[in-house]
Amino acid sequence: MFSVEFDHDEVCITVMDDTGVHGDLKVYAFDDLVYIGQDDPETDTQMLLEINPMMWEELIAAIHSPEGVFMRSVK
Repeated sequence: MFSVEFDHDEVCITVMDDTGVHGDLKVYAFDDLVYIGQDDPETDTQMLLEINPMMWEELIAAIHSPEGVFMRSVK
């Protein structure tokens, strides 16, 4: 299950683990930064990664790509 929320300049995507084993995965997307976080219920903290929007777009493209090395062109 997942949710998508829009708030001014932020898009927040939350992906929940239906098995209850893993903490929620959250993506906080802004114009200039994308944060990917995951809740850790054992320590009551959130692990956080910071990437730029191009890296986010390449991650999405990679999910839908076959094995190999790719370079995307910016238009």
